Amino acid sequence: MNNQIGVLDRCGTIDERRIAFYKEIGLDCIQLAGVYEDWLAPTPEARKATDELYALLQKYEISVPTMFFSYPNQWSTEFGLVPQRYRAERIALSCRQMEWGRKFGAKYFACHVGFVPEERDETYKQFILDLKMLARFAAINDQYFMFETGTETVAGLGEMIADIDEPNVGINFDPANFLYYNGDAPAKLVDQLCNKILTVHCKDARRPLEGEKYGKETVLGQGETNFRVLLKRILDNGFNGPLIIERELAPGPEQEKDFRDAVQLIKSVMKGEK
Repeated sequence: MNNQIGVLDRCGTIDERRIAFYKEIGLDCIQLAGVYEDWLAPTPEARKATDELYALLQKYEISVPTMFFSYPNQWSTEFGLVPQRYRAERIALSCRQMEWGRKFGAKYFACHVGFVPEERDETYKQFILDLKMLARFAAINDQYFMFETGTETVAGLGEMIADIDEPNVGINFDPANFLYYNGDAPAKLVDQLCNKILTVHCKDARRPLEGEKYGKETVLGQGETNFRVLLKRILDNGFNGPLIIERELAPGPEQEKDFRDAVQLIKSVMKGEK
């Protein structure tokens, strides 16, 4: 198996010490997020920041096969591409991030699209058309648009992909999000849409307890996703894309320990160990 193993990290938190640590624990890629105007703007300062980041990653032979779309104020109550009043702005920003990512060789672009209404009305049809145009823009650069899992049912996600009907649309499979949002079992997506998985978030969680709105992220392998079994099934199905560790903690010793342990868990599954 030749899957790359990496972490999700944001441009604003990356420095040489951090990249050296990633290399030391056996990572060879990053899923970049947090690409805002400090890197995107057509200014000398932004170009310098981009060139310095590129040079740092090149120095440590860390590639960027995938990025995660980031938008200003995206974690408000109106996040993702569903809200109509933000959609045009965020799609334009997505296109700029895809163009920016070409320098780094980024191919797979993930997006939390938001909470898609169940009604298949004219609003939904326009949403699908807008995503179709975004996917076609990605195709110009031989890039892929991916749904981040979690806020939709497996059936609803499959329907959206079918409705967009573009060959470069797939899934960034985050099993933890299904539990965090108390949705379908992650295994259900592997059962029904495994061939649409392009990248995987190696992340774990438990469902919400009584009285809780959301679940809670855990150390990889200690939650309720049954991650080892899920990963083995995906790999056995022929998946050869990036395996991206995500740990939503502030940068520091605890996060780094969890990264290190996650690498060992992933490699043990890839070797067929139980």
